[in-house]
Amino acid sequence: MTLAEIADATDGKILAGSPSVFAGGERPGGISIDSRSIDRGEWFVALKGKTDRDGHEFLCNAVGRGAAGLIVSNRDEYAIKVGESYPDLPALLVSDTTIALGDIARAMLEKFNPCVIAITGTVGKTSVKENVAHIASTRWPVLKNRHNWNTEIGLPLTIFDLTPTHRVAVLECASRGEGQIRYLSMIARPHIAVITAIGPGHLSEFGTIDDVAKAKWEIVDGLRDNGVVVANGDSPWTKEFRGSRTITTFGSGNTNDVHPIDTNVIDGKIRCTFETPSGNIETTIPGTTYADLINALCSAACAINFEIVSDGGSESISPEEIGEALKTLPSIPGRMERMTRPSGIDVIFDAYNSNPISLANALEALASVSKLSDGSEVRRHVAILGDMLELGEFEEEYHREAGRHIADLPVDCLITVGRLAGLIRESANNESEQEIEGEHFETTEECAKALKSLLRVGDVVLIKASRSLTFERLLDTDW
Repeated sequence: MTLAEIADATDGKILAGSPSVFAGGERPGGISIDSRSIDRGEWFVALKGKTDRDGHEFLCNAVGRGAAGLIVSNRDEYAIKVGESYPDLPALLVSDTTIALGDIARAMLEKFNPCVIAITGTVGKTSVKENVAHIASTRWPVLKNRHNWNTEIGLPLTIFDLTPTHRVAVLECASRGEGQIRYLSMIARPHIAVITAIGPGHLSEFGTIDDVAKAKWEIVDGLRDNGVVVANGDSPWTKEFRGSRTITTFGSGNTNDVHPIDTNVIDGKIRCTFETPSGNIETTIPGTTYADLINALCSAACAINFEIVSDGGSESISPEEIGEALKTLPSIPGRMERMTRPSGIDVIFDAYNSNPISLANALEALASVSKLSDGSEVRRHVAILGDMLELGEFEEEYHREAGRHIADLPVDCLITVGRLAGLIRESANNESEQEIEGEHFETTEECAKALKSLLRVGDVVLIKASRSLTFERLLDTDW
């Protein structure tokens, strides 16, 4: 991207530098928002934070660390700090640097023209993102979000890693409020828009599940004219929001375009056959839960719609190739991550986030484990659960509902952490014939100190909570 192209994309004014100079040094999208970690040759964008921090304070730092260009929204700050000392350093003035990030990212996608898949949903979006990227990577170079870069800042930073060799861009889009996914979709301009699942999540921002559904379906607002929507056909919101768009549905019901016609759980994996409009897919996917199956169905529904532009026209991927790729789906650290402690205790660690759907899926996964990693029989199923946050006015009822679910499962020991999680234990005990073994703790630290006395060899332990409870600290103690 040249300075002139960036100026055109952002409706910005060139303050210094040749319009033909390329941004980013060796990388087409070499743009940074952090003066502390800027690589020589990158351009620095001075973002204004939501607090008192302002990137314009660090213009000198960025230049000192090798920034080869600047994008600013405060002309006076630029002139005082940099303009007079470095009159030839490329600089661009824009009205809003955060919006400029999105404008530049959109322009990069238009210039390099990969097949763009944009993915959102209450649960499953990261797993499906990784699955889809994995399937596509068996044929083409793929760009995907690093870390949790899925917001109005993270998504552009992901796209700035795009190169002309990438033929597919798989972009996860998150939402913290009305209109945000629409904004991200208008940056991505997807060829394929994916809604994984809709349920209670971020209700403190949205209010109702209907509002959540409306927000998730904003992912289609930037869909290209010939684009395809991939959505769960068993969801009532798919019928409500699909409109006249081209859609591929997935789900367990046989009325969906992509659905299972045969499934068997064997040796910790699901051996299955999916019926699709492109032909049957026979595969064996890692995992044993319904969530694993649905995520694989969603990923396959997306993959059959790949249309990758090449010199000779366009390319797609066959059902046989999709089936082979599904056999080697990657695991995601911190999400249903299986590990064995030095003591021999098996763990399912899933503490990146928690909401009613993902907790129910995790509990079903725990209940399905019959063998430990060493092949011996499970002696106890243990759940260590923390608060589910951002559930709005019905948060207490969602926790009590989780407790009622636990009462119907083979959970032998229940350990809870936090005020809301205490309702899970209370509800589970109320529904059970006898009190479930375990304890309640107010803080993660208290729980960590007690685990050695509560857990024993032969246990399989689910650890799950919302991110802010920092349950990874439970792994730092000796048990």
